[in-house]
Order: sequence, then C-alpha cells, then structure tokens
Amino acid sequence: MIGIFYATGKGDTQKACEYAAAKLGDEVKVIKAVKDVVQSSEFEGFDLLILASSSYGFGELHDDWKAKLNLLKETNLKGKKVALIGVGNQERHGDNFCGGIVEFLPFVKGSTLLGTRDRGGYKFDYSSAFINGKFIGLVLDTKGDKEYEKRIDKWASEIKAQI
Repeated sequence: MIGIFYATGKGDTQKACEYAAAKLGDEVKVIKAVKDVVQSSEFEGFDLLILASSSYGFGELHDDWKAKLNLLKETNLKGKKVALIGVGNQERHGDNFCGGIVEFLPFVKGSTLLGTRDRGGYKFDYSSAFINGKFIGLVLDTKGDKEYEKRIDKWASEIKAQI
C-alpha cells in the first residue's frame, strides 16, 4: 500500500500527485488535512510513503509541510520505503529548483529512499536537492515542461519495480 502526502499552493503539486496516484493506484492526502496528533495509521500503515511539495521563496518547502514535519519525526520510518516529489519552476526558480524536498531528509532517516533522478534536461543554476549528480527524488516543472507526465510515467514504473 502506497500513501502520497502532498502540500500545494496553486494546485500543480496536487495535479502531479493525482496523476502519479493514477499510475500507482495509491491513496492521496493533502498534508494540511492530516491531524496534528501522531496516529500510526497516518504514515505507518503504508509500505511506501511518497512525500511531495511545491517549492517557495528560495527553494523552501511549502509551509503546510513545515507545520507537519514533527509528525514525520515522531513516526517510526525505520525500514520503510520513501520517495520524494518536488514541483517547481526551473526558469523562475533556477537558483534552487525544487530544493525544498531536501528538508525531508532529516525526517526520513532509517528509511530507504527510492526514485532518485538524473538532471533530466532541466536547466537550473542550483538545487539543494541535487546531490552527487542526482536529484533526491522526482522533480517536476509542470508549467515549463510539456513532458512532465512522461517523467511521472517513467518514475512510477521504476517505483513499482522497487516495491
């Protein structure tokens, strides 16, 4: 069972997550609706957690996710599989393209990170989520990349093979 938890501002991350869920057959939840009381069923009931966020400002994680990171911290993710999705704009935010997803890393220690990606033709100056020649998850530019759904298709196929 796969759970996709996302934060979105203008709906682009939601659209990408719903598209990914259609490919993977998953449950999609907006993180803002997750209760602040840690309930093991919220995160622990899934074999794979997909954590998705749009980036704001200088590549920062969406505020709705920032407000809920403590829930991840208090959840036992040891041995769990986790994948990340970042949605941003490579042209407008090339100074830290989809960098916000790096903020998940301290909270998913002990888990197995799936779905890392190469540069994939994106043009950006810097991204804190681009580490050792790979993005730490799937990054998407839903406005500036007409092929973003094909990126999700390929990523989802690879994720299926790893779970």
